[in-house]
Amino acid sequence: MDFVRFVAVAFFPLDEELGLLGGSYTPSLQEAMTRLGAKLPYEQAREEINQFCHTLVSEPTIRRQTTGNGRAGEAIAKAETRQVEKGEISSEAQPSRILISADGAYIALTSGEWREIKTVSIGEFETVVQADGSEKIETGSLSYFSRSYRARDFEYYALPEVHRRGVVNAGAVVTVNDGAEWIQNFVDYHCHDAVRILDFPHAQGYLADAGKVVYGEETDNFQAWFRECSHTLKHTGSQDILSNLEQFRQQVDQTQDREIIETSLAYLRKREPMINYPHFLKQGYPIGSGCVESAHKVVVQSRMKQAGMRWAEANVDPMLALRNLICNDRWNQGWQQIVTYRRQQQLKNHRHKCRLALQSLAATAPHKPIQPTPPTSTPIKTNPDPPSPKQTHRPAADHPWRHSPVGRARFQKS
Repeated sequence: MDFVRFVAVAFFPLDEELGLLGGSYTPSLQEAMTRLGAKLPYEQAREEINQFCHTLVSEPTIRRQTTGNGRAGEAIAKAETRQVEKGEISSEAQPSRILISADGAYIALTSGEWREIKTVSIGEFETVVQADGSEKIETGSLSYFSRSYRARDFEYYALPEVHRRGVVNAGAVVTVNDGAEWIQNFVDYHCHDAVRILDFPHAQGYLADAGKVVYGEETDNFQAWFRECSHTLKHTGSQDILSNLEQFRQQVDQTQDREIIETSLAYLRKREPMINYPHFLKQGYPIGSGCVESAHKVVVQSRMKQAGMRWAEANVDPMLALRNLICNDRWNQGWQQIVTYRRQQQLKNHRHKCRLALQSLAATAPHKPIQPTPPTSTPIKTNPDPPSPKQTHRPAADHPWRHSPVGRARFQKS
């Protein structure tokens, strides 16, 4: 233990030395405030704490606890990313089939802007035979990573969750997404060899845009055409569908209508390998991205997009870090990491303050120059002079004493 730590522990004891979190609340109560604050609006969390813990806490207290621990959780996740990148953390998961879907949703900020929350959902899928003998593809064991980062940062910091789920060890990786460019870049970054599938409802949306131009919106002819085209696209293939859209493009006269059909046609042609749905279904692959659509509701909307909610930009990602721990069923492990991290930060800051205090004391203490003591030489011992013999004192001849009667009598020779 160095001197600064000795001074800090001996004279300025910290809760870390006692195995506790800092603050006036017990560790279990701090955990309860954080977990409830990440699941409920802060005012509702305050009511639950007051009701069941019989402790009066304020709404700002729960807000501070939640955001502070959320920032710790976000910092831990970033540190894990660097560890995975360096190969310091290995993945033991060995899934047979992995499904990855990513998408974005928007929340309101206190500044009046809207911020996109990107979410990636990772799960394992299998083909299940139902009671009537039909087959159904089911996806389970879902986990999520959500942040408001830019696309490149989101790719990078999603690495721990992708690594933990064993994507690199999976027998087959399937990605079902819309055609957004940042999502395809995400797939390139993490699993460029994955089977890429365009979300079937997304493809249906482009079909509907073109059909409404020709048949009119919500008409019976449009409904019949749309059902037939959707069935053909799903079970037969895309060749007839693309030919049909090409005929539509040649039939319409208005420039605006032609542009709508051309947009749909170009979008589907560019992604033709991703809309080979008969082949994907034969392989037992899912063709819908419902898992990430539900992730928006489970992770983001249920807590961060309620009526009238506005979020400070600095509090968005800390809250998402806590939401991921809860929705991924990793709260206990994540909370222990948060506690350890905050203790270390508290001790680090405490020791820094002690160093500054010691430096300040050293700077204000009076400094007196130390004069060097000259070396002393050993004196040479000499024999002292012998003492002179004691002489009797007599007054001088002219001393008045000799002239007094007493003096004359005393000094008169006999």
